[in-house]
Amino acid sequence: MTTSLSSVSARLCAACGMCCDGVLFHSVELQKEDSPRQLASLGLKLRRKKGVEFFLQPCSMHREIGGSCSCVIYDQRPARCRLFSCKQLLAVTDGRSTEAAALENIRTARARVNRVLSLMAQVGETNPNRSLAHRVANALTLPPNTERTLLHNQLETAMRELEALLDQEFRIDGITPRH
Repeated sequence: MTTSLSSVSARLCAACGMCCDGVLFHSVELQKEDSPRQLASLGLKLRRKKGVEFFLQPCSMHREIGGSCSCVIYDQRPARCRLFSCKQLLAVTDGRSTEAAALENIRTARARVNRVLSLMAQVGETNPNRSLAHRVANALTLPPNTERTLLHNQLETAMRELEALLDQEFRIDGITPRH
């Protein structure tokens, strides 16, 4: 049973990657058991603020190739990364949902992410090194004396719909997307 759940987890995570690519979270705090020195030596770009070490999303160790997500430092990833399970993964592993249903929810979320990305590209915001929410906020912050367009309104609506889906289907209560 463990091997089966492990392979289901691997398939779902490879199809999703939203906990690593800046869609679900802005940043990830390191835990006591993490070694910042070791993680930095592996190439993870760490930051420190008010005595707390963290890394920003999208994670510099996340890769997406041909629609499949992976982690460059998977076997040595930080504790929060090892311990995190989204609502989809939890529902499948405890029998409340099926792998097929979870994959459909992932496809739906990914389609909404792609819609937001498409609208952002049209608006002109293109900084892929920031979380999706930060990028959208930046795109919606207009210079003084600039009118909002229909495109800005569409982007705001698309992001609001995506956030509602992420909160309902992926984020765990009590784990906020902010640092």
